[in-house]
Formats: sequence, C-alpha cells, structure tokens
Amino acid sequence: MTAKSIELQALRRSTRRILGITVLLAQAPLVFHLPLWISIPGMLLVLSKVVPTFDRKNLISPLMMTPLVLLAAAAIVFHYGHFFDRDPCVTFLFLLVGFKFAESKRIYDASLVIILCAFLLMTQFFYWQTLAAAMFSIPAIFFIGLSFFSLQRGSAELDMRTMVNITSRLLLQAIPVAMFLFVAIPRITTPGLGDGNNGNSLTGLSARMSPGSIAQLSKSNAVAFRVEFDSHTPVPSDLYWRGPVLSGYDGSEWFILPTRISNYLQQTNHSSDSTIQYTVTMEPTQNPWLLALDTPTSLPQKIHRNGDSETIAHINRERQLNSHIPLDRVTRYTTTSALTDRFTPLSQPGAEYLLTTESNPQARTWANQLRARFADDETLVREILRSFNTQDFFYTLNPPRLGKHSIDEFLFDSKRGFCEHYAGSLVFLLRAAGIPARVVTGYQGGELNNNYMIVRQSDAHAWTEAFINGQWRRFDPTAAVAPQRIESGLSEALGAEQGNNLLSQFEPDWLKAAKLKWDSVNYAWQHIVIGFDSSRQNAMWKKLGIARPSALTIVLIILAAAVLWMAAILLPSLAFSQPKPEPCEKQWQLMCRRFAKKGLGRNKGETPEAYIGRLIARLPQHQKNLTDLLNAYQTGRFSRQGQQRNLHLQQARLMKEASQHISNQ
Repeated sequence: MTAKSIELQALRRSTRRILGITVLLAQAPLVFHLPLWISIPGMLLVLSKVVPTFDRKNLISPLMMTPLVLLAAAAIVFHYGHFFDRDPCVTFLFLLVGFKFAESKRIYDASLVIILCAFLLMTQFFYWQTLAAAMFSIPAIFFIGLSFFSLQRGSAELDMRTMVNITSRLLLQAIPVAMFLFVAIPRITTPGLGDGNNGNSLTGLSARMSPGSIAQLSKSNAVAFRVEFDSHTPVPSDLYWRGPVLSGYDGSEWFILPTRISNYLQQTNHSSDSTIQYTVTMEPTQNPWLLALDTPTSLPQKIHRNGDSETIAHINRERQLNSHIPLDRVTRYTTTSALTDRFTPLSQPGAEYLLTTESNPQARTWANQLRARFADDETLVREILRSFNTQDFFYTLNPPRLGKHSIDEFLFDSKRGFCEHYAGSLVFLLRAAGIPARVVTGYQGGELNNNYMIVRQSDAHAWTEAFINGQWRRFDPTAAVAPQRIESGLSEALGAEQGNNLLSQFEPDWLKAAKLKWDSVNYAWQHIVIGFDSSRQNAMWKKLGIARPSALTIVLIILAAAVLWMAAILLPSLAFSQPKPEPCEKQWQLMCRRFAKKGLGRNKGETPEAYIGRLIARLPQHQKNLTDLLNAYQTGRFSRQGQQRNLHLQQARLMKEASQHISNQ
C-alpha cells in the first residue's frame, strides 16, 4: 500500500474520538483569554463530533464550511477592529482548528489537525507563562502523541492500553531532551508575542485618577508584584509603594504632568539604619512606572548572574521611577529606599502645585477659613486630618457617584469615599490654602509568604504629599479615617463590605495556606524558568568553561547530547533485552523444569512430541493429561490462531492445569 493511499484511508471511530479530545485539550487553555462568543461555540462544534450520538451526523455541510470560515473571519475583524495582530489571529486559529476537525474524514486531514493543535497549544503562552499553563499543556501534548500513534498503519491491531503505554514512555523519554534544549538553545533577548500582557494581569495604576477609580482596582485580588527584602521586613506603616505621582488637576480628575529626568538621587543623604534594599518582581502592566518603597534612594538595577548590573529606569522631579520601556513582561529589579515620610527636593515647587481651576467653592471657602486660623502649614494639615477623624466620614469601597463639584459633594454631603476621595480632597484643600501639594498613587501594605511579600491590586492606595518647611512630606488621610487600613489591610478596614474579602474571611486556614504555597511555587517558576534569560544562560556557559559559545559549538553540544541520550536508551535494549516468551512457551519451560526435578527431564534436542511420548511410556496412568498438555502447547504455539494473545493465555492455563495434576499425583 502506497503512502498516498494510506493518507486517503477513512478515519476509524476510535481515532476520531482521540483526535477530538486532542483538539478540546488544545482549545481549553484559551477559553480564559478569548471572547466567550468564540470559545464556547468553537468547543461545542468539536464536542458534537466526539459525542457518540452526533459523531455520524454531518452537522455542517462541506458546502457550508467555506462561507462559515469567511463569516467567522469577518466577525473577528468586527470584534477587534483589525485582523493581523496577536488576539484576532489566535482567535481565527482557534475556530479554524474546530472547523477542520469537523470536516476531517481521512488520515491526511487528521494529520493536518494534529499539527494545527500543536500550534494552537503554543499560543496560550502568548497570554500567560505560569506553571498552570505548563501543566495544562501536558495532557494535550500526550494526546497529540497518542493521535499520531493511532493514525499509524498497524495501530488497529493494538489495544488502547498498549498505545497509551508506548505514548507515555515516549513522552517520558522526551522530557530530559526538552529540558536540555531549553537551557542549551540561545535565548532570544528581544520582546516577542509571548512577552505580552499576561492574560490574568491588570494594567494596574493609571496615569489619571477620578473618584472611584482606585476603588474599582481594589476589588481585584490579582498579584501586582512580589518583594524580597535583603534584611528585615518593614512594619506596615512603612509599606508605602510609590507609583504614579498626579500633580495635574482639571476640576474632575488628577493626572500626571509631563516632567523631565532629574538627579535627585545624587544629592539624597540618609542614614544606613533607615535604608533598606529589596528585589521587586512586577507583573506586566503595559505602563512605564516601577514601584518602590517611599522614598527610593537608588535607581532600579537588573542584576545578572555574572554580577553585572543594568539600570532599567530613571527618576523624574516627582520622584517617580519610570522604566525605559513599558512593562510588557515580568520585570525583576533591585533597588534601595529610605524608610522616611519626607525628602528635600533640588528646587522649590512651582505654580503647577497650586489650584488652577475655579471648581468646588465650598471647599475653597473652608480652606480660606483654615488659613486664617492657622498660619503654620503643618498645623493646618493636622486640623484637616482631625476633621476627617472626628466628623462622620466613612471609608467605603462603594461610594456614591459625585457630580461636577465632586470634592464639595464628598466633603459636605456624602462623606463616604475610598482612599482617592480623601487624598484628592486633602490636596485640593491644601492648594486652596496656598500649600503646594500633589496626589501620590501606589500600593500600601502586603502579605508575607515565607521569605517574600505579595502585594495585590487590592492593596492599591492613594495618599498626599505636601511641601512644608522646604520638604515634601507624606500625609495619609485614610489613616485618619480608617487607621486599620494601614495597620491590618483592606479586609479589616472594610469588614464584610468587599466581596472578595468577605469570601476570604470564611476560608479555612488550610485553604489559605494552600493558596500561599501555590503562589510560592509559581514565584519560583517565574524566577527559575521564565526568568532564564540570555544573561543567566551566558553565566551557565561560563561556569562550564565556555565563555561565549558560537552557534557551531552549541550545535555540536546538542548533537553530542543527542547521541549520548540515544545510546543510553537504545544500547541497553539491544544488548540485554531478549524476546519475551509467549505464555505457552513459558508454561512449557516451567513444566520441563518441574519434571526434571523428578528425574524426568527433557533431553537436549528432543522434540516436544518425543518428550511427551517418553513421559507417557514412563507414566501411562497420566496419558490423557500428557496428551492434553501437548495439544494445548501445539495449539498455542503453532496454529494460525495461536498468534492471538488471548488464545495463548487460554492454552497456557490448560497446560498449567494438566502439569499440576500430574505433579500432585
């Protein structure tokens, strides 16, 4: 039979079902990242061809296939607004695999579907590169191998258990090869599609802040970044993670003002006791700003395994750290900060830190009254914070909607707000009183997990910086309204108000511990596997005595390793393996050894018929049993039907019963 005729053979029902499971496993990880109107119908189409009730029915006519594919492409363009990009192309491939499987009838079609499944499975790493993604891939990879095996010409003669065993053995043998290639093949340092935004990550803090914006972000329990401290862990009141600084105000929103790069860090002088060093691992945000404890005293450095460091950000006059490029991948850096709530700038703040709008007249009037009563700036700030603490202000994640004069409505009507309401109102009042001030957004707090800290989106926070006595000083009005937010976290401050935190309050301790353990495993995966970049690979080669391996050297190393691995697998089987005797032959040899112990051993070169004839002459009373034994042996070993394993086992049982009957007597 020619190769072409094999390709045109119809698919067996068992092969079609294995292939369908393969397609479903390749599609499943993408359900988390694609629109539901694409993922659910796409998987139902495949499932309809796997379920025995529908697998013989043509739910989609071959004539309808091309119009449906074109219609799907048009719908994808309509949904995304374009086609030649990551998301629309992955979506189209998702549907294309389902359509191709639905029309597959020949081995050639099935081979193409398997190849498409392999490509589709890899696309999930465009969205996430976690340990869970790798674990989701293992069953799909196994079924890809099983699908190829089931397409082979002789697979119809093998039962499913045999095919599963062979596929499992091949997969286990391939794991060391994949691990070696992972560390040996040169790493690509330029960003690729797989380095994009994690499907589970958020963009995090924004360049603009309006009432309720941080409250919405705080409803997410997603990880923002993780931190490893080189020495001690700061107390909760020092855990202010500085992010975007919002100095502009247009009457409704606070926003980042364009700034220039400054040399603040060169003139910063803090005692060694207040300075702490730590390493941050940030999730992708697509934004340029980095997070650091307030106040950063060094520029973030990416530390390579060979000891070299690379500065990956600069600092502007707002003392905000900005990366040279947007964070489109997991970013790990080391920096230092001073655990202080104040610092001295290089220059005096300008008019941009004072009011430039005529909004919120009630707040302006109150600020003027405070200014008339308190000439000292710090005393004025403390009076506002005292008002927040003593009046009927309420800290809530679900504040009411505010109108045009949002600060007036918050301060004098609703008095219900989240951290951005309090921080923005305090900055407005200070500016109205002639004190330069600005809003700082970032995160406050964190959760310790063994040797590192987890900071989540729910820890997002906003506070105030005011220029008093020649220094920028931090004031947190939230601490005046809900001090438990700073000391114990958002859950304690809100009680049962926040949905996610309400659920977590009823979580048993073992479940919380399991979640933290899983996070630590994922953190190690990110650091060891995902973080294995070109610098770490070069350091590995250097330790092996190869400073800068050329492409030819790497190819030779891979070829040598491949030869050694094949030798390790094949040589033992060639040198020591012997054909496994069939059940009838095994039982015959056992019988011969048993009779030999009784002095009735088989002579060298004696045929089975001659041997049994000699035994009958010596043991005439067992003639029937010996004859049955010989017939069973010959049937199992030499008849045409004897090639079937079940008949081998049946005849071997007959031989065993006959020989045991003789031995017992």
